Amino acid sequence: MGHRNVITTSFRKKSIRTKTLHECPICCNSIQLNELKQMSCCSIKLCSSCLLTHTITNINNGIVNIECPACSQDFNSSAVLYNNELPISIRERYQQLLAQQLSEKQNTSLKLCPHCNFITVLDEDNPLVTGKKLRGSFQQWIHCEQCDQDWCWSCYSPSHPNETCREFKKNHSQLDVWAKTRRTDNRNQRNARRCPKCSIYIEKIDGCDHMICGKCNSKFCYRCGSKMRLPFYIGHDAKYSIFGCKYKLWPKRPLLRWLVRGSIFTGVVILTPVVLGALIALAAVGIPTIIIIGCFALPLYPCLKCRKRH
Repeated sequence: MGHRNVITTSFRKKSIRTKTLHECPICCNSIQLNELKQMSCCSIKLCSSCLLTHTITNINNGIVNIECPACSQDFNSSAVLYNNELPISIRERYQQLLAQQLSEKQNTSLKLCPHCNFITVLDEDNPLVTGKKLRGSFQQWIHCEQCDQDWCWSCYSPSHPNETCREFKKNHSQLDVWAKTRRTDNRNQRNARRCPKCSIYIEKIDGCDHMICGKCNSKFCYRCGSKMRLPFYIGHDAKYSIFGCKYKLWPKRPLLRWLVRGSIFTGVVILTPVVLGALIALAAVGIPTIIIIGCFALPLYPCLKCRKRH
């Protein structure tokens, strides 16, 4: 009788324990319910290990918009950025990816500090994001945690407490006029050039026109302001390339420049298949010829050596 009570008690404990387990749909392992993560976009529950692996893999592959493995809805970027379970190096990598995305596409709830490129994420219901004005004094300056500088969220510029955004932009346009004017000591060089990626002004004192922005490390031409992406032999420095700088070839005659560069590019495009076809034909004829000559020459080589000895 005592033996039966022991068996019955152990069976009940096992059944109760089995009910608290849930299978992860990714790894198919039985996990305790309190250790599963409830997805905010759907009703799927995943284990922490699978969710972290999914997030880290996407970040290492350079993906910013990480999708839910169940419903393919994008994760909240702030939830990924401030997830303490992710390693610091992974979160820094994700921050760099967000910065790169912000430089190419404007976002209303996620912006970069204009001083140091530090990412600032605001809630979607924040008045700065929604554009709603609150009663009383409302501070629109964002204080950067990294460089301790204040900047304006509305016009995306340094703080201007004594000026409105419109007045600041007007004064900023005067800065643009100054930057475009030519220097007194060198009439061929303007006072300053705006970086095409982060939009800060850079003044060249001496040296060549190859500029590297000290803020975002972007490479650009100081003379025309264009980014440098392609290799030098076909890129911005190539004189006769269609991607070359306009100041490399007849800067005041654009039609003639495009005619010459376009003709060269068209000729290269047309001649490339012809040259490749000739090389393939030469290889198709030459390789069998060499093999045939070698097959006949190898047997004759020992006979010639024997004749020289005798």
